[in-house]
Amino acid sequence: MDNILNILGLAYRAKKVVLGEEVLNRISKVRIMFLASDLSVKSRERYEKKCFYYNIEHIDSYSGGELSSAMGRNNIKVLGITDEGFAQSIRKKIR
Repeated sequence: MDNILNILGLAYRAKKVVLGEEVLNRISKVRIMFLASDLSVKSRERYEKKCFYYNIEHIDSYSGGELSSAMGRNNIKVLGITDEGFAQSIRKKIR
């Protein structure tokens, strides 16, 4: 499994992840957002607009299955990291 997905799993167990529609409710706390590559066009546009407005980096290089497996849950399409430390770790792995 990818190192970034491992970090996501750790963040989820540390309760520093919000999933699905809860991302929009707590958007001001989100530091980095993951959108599944197989997310519907309408949903993608909605989340990307929020990311643009709140200046949140978003990553869409993982499928819903990969995100779900990292979280140990089913059918995860959108998730947000709320902890700056985890977000920085992910940004370092991307670069």
